[in-house]
Amino acid sequence: MSDQTAQPESTTRAQGQGARGVWGDGGSPGASASSLSRRGLLRAAGAGAAVVGGGGLLEACSSSIKGAASSSTTSTTGTTKDIQVAFIHPLTGALADFGTSDNWIVSEISATSQYKAGITTGGKTYKFNITSYDTQSDPTRAGQLAQQVASTADLILTSSTPETVVPVATTAEKLGVPCVCGNVPWQAWYSNLGGNPTPGKSTFKPKWTTMYFLGVNDLCNAFIPMWNRIHDQLKTDKVVGCVFPNDDDGNAFRAAWPIFAKAAGYTLIDPPPYTDGLTNYSSFISSFKSSKCDFFTNVPLPPDFNVMWKQAAQQGYKPKLATVAKVLLFPSDVQALGNLVNNVATDAWWAPGMPWKSSFTGQTCAQVASAFTAATGSQWVQSLSNYSLFEVAYTALKSVSDPHDKAELADALFNVNIEGLAGQLDWTSSKNPAPGVVDTPCVGVQWKPDSSSKFGFSMQVVDNTLMPNVPLTGTLEPTNK
Repeated sequence: MSDQTAQPESTTRAQGQGARGVWGDGGSPGASASSLSRRGLLRAAGAGAAVVGGGGLLEACSSSIKGAASSSTTSTTGTTKDIQVAFIHPLTGALADFGTSDNWIVSEISATSQYKAGITTGGKTYKFNITSYDTQSDPTRAGQLAQQVASTADLILTSSTPETVVPVATTAEKLGVPCVCGNVPWQAWYSNLGGNPTPGKSTFKPKWTTMYFLGVNDLCNAFIPMWNRIHDQLKTDKVVGCVFPNDDDGNAFRAAWPIFAKAAGYTLIDPPPYTDGLTNYSSFISSFKSSKCDFFTNVPLPPDFNVMWKQAAQQGYKPKLATVAKVLLFPSDVQALGNLVNNVATDAWWAPGMPWKSSFTGQTCAQVASAFTAATGSQWVQSLSNYSLFEVAYTALKSVSDPHDKAELADALFNVNIEGLAGQLDWTSSKNPAPGVVDTPCVGVQWKPDSSSKFGFSMQVVDNTLMPNVPLTGTLEPTNK
C-alpha cells in the first residue's frame, strides 16, 4: 500500500470483504477552585492511497470534494445506500502529530466485524463508507471541509485541538449535520458553540454535536498536585511563569489558571498573549528569571514550544518543574528536543495502563498500543483515543431506524452510553459538566530516558491524582534541580 500521508484525503468502504473556555461568576470549575471573577465567560477566539480494510485495496473514483478519493458503491438485494462517515482531522502541518495514528485507526475499525457487517434495521443493511479529510492544520480549511461534506455525509467525526474541531463543530451545528468530536478541551468547544461553561450555567444544549475529552479544569487539577510535590521536596517559591498564546487554548488557560492557582497558593507571572508562530521569547524568559518562577506552564503549538524551550535553556531559565499542555504529547516532539525533554511533565488522556477496552474487539489499551507499534514500528501515541469516535458513531447508528435521518441520528448521539477505548462515555449522565460533553480526566506524565526502549525515551505515569485506577510507572522528578 502506498504512503497514506501522500494524499490528504482517502476513502474506505467497510463491506465485509476488505476497509478550552472560561468561567463566569458563581460556581466552581473544579473541586479545588474558589469562587469566580465577574469577567466570566471569555469566548475563545476562533473560530495517499485508499485505506486498506479487511483484505483488499478499494477502488477509487471521482468525488465532488476536491482532493478526496472516493470508493465505488454497489446495491444488492436487501441493501441500501451506504452510510457516509466523514473524518476531518489534521494529517499534515503543525498539528500533524495529533493525526499520526488516525490512518491506522481507520484501517483497524474497518476490519472489525461491526463495521464490515454494517447496520441492519427495518430489513435493510447499510454498509459504511469512511472518508478521511486532511485539514492541513488550517482552521479555515477545516471549516470549509465541513461545509463541503455537509450535504453528503450522514455523520462527521473530527478530532485534535480547537484549531480543527471548533470550525468543524460550529459548521456542523449550523448546517444540521450530526457530529462527534474528540481531543479538544471541552470549554473551548462548548463556548464556541454558544454555551456558557460556567458551572451551573451550562444550560445551552447543542442539537447536532457531541464531544468527549478533558477540560482545562482537568489539566489544572493534574498539574497542581505535581507542583505541590516538587514544592514540598525542594522548598521552592510558589511562583509560576506562564506563556499563553492568543488562540482558543491560550485564552481558555489564561482565564482558568488564576482561579486554580490562587486557590492552591501559587502566584502567576502571566505576560501579555503572543501570536502563534512567535520566534523570539527573550522578554518572557527574562521576566520569569527575574520573578524567580520555579514553575512553568504553557499551551502552545508544538513548533512554538520547541523554539521557546531551546531559548530558555540557552538563556539559563531552568524551572524546577515544567508542566506543559498541547506539546510533548507525542514521540516526535521528544525527538525534536532531545535531552531537553528530560522530566518535563505533561498530561496523558490515554495511555496503555488505562483500564479500558474496545467495545468492538475487547482489546485492552495495552493491547491496542502494542498492535499499533507492531503494525507501524512507531511508539504508541495518546491520539489512539480517536478510536472511540468510531465506537460512538456505531453505537448511535445502530440505535436508529434510518441512519440517513440526520435529526434522528443527532438525537441518538445524546443517548450513547458505552465503555470504549477512551473510557466511560455516557452522554446521559447528570454529572456531565455541560450538555453534549463527556469530560474524560487525565494523569500526569514525564518523559524520561529509557535504555530498555528502542525509542530512547518513554512516557511514564508519575501522578494519578485524577485517575487512581491507572498505575504509576515512574517517579515524579524535578525538571531541574
